[in-house]
Amino acid sequence: MSEEKLIEAHINEVLNGGSKRIALDFIAFLRANAITPDQHESGDGWSLVHKGESIGFIIVSQSEFPGPWTLWFNSCEFGSGESVSDDLKEAAWNHASICGNFFSNGKDCGCGDQPGFTRVIFGKEFQNRCHSPLMFHNPDAETMERAKKLMLMLTQNMAA
Repeated sequence: MSEEKLIEAHINEVLNGGSKRIALDFIAFLRANAITPDQHESGDGWSLVHKGESIGFIIVSQSEFPGPWTLWFNSCEFGSGESVSDDLKEAAWNHASICGNFFSNGKDCGCGDQPGFTRVIFGKEFQNRCHSPLMFHNPDAETMERAKKLMLMLTQNMAA
């Protein structure tokens, strides 16, 4: 099996039903848009590389969290968002990633910043956020379509 298809094989082993279909569709979308899944040493994670830069991360795991699969963005540099629909802004805002340590009533960010990162996403400020500004945990098909649009916006802004 080629290294390039390893993520698809892993998805086929770990996921089933709608989650599997959505994840495989997303990997096809990534490849069609010159975003390469580069396997992390953990075996369950892949960095999403575009033009030599990691722009996101996927974990496909049998553990409860971050499983069964989760997509993180490494950046929220989408530009001003002036021409972005309210629906897409809401999707990004609804997936602003809170540091996992805060979920467990921790007082400090588990990502090394205290009390946590401040993120501005489409003009809205978020406190106590993770180093990865957006997180899509086991997204449904509709949510994944919005995540794809956001991913494309990110890659287009890299080219600008």
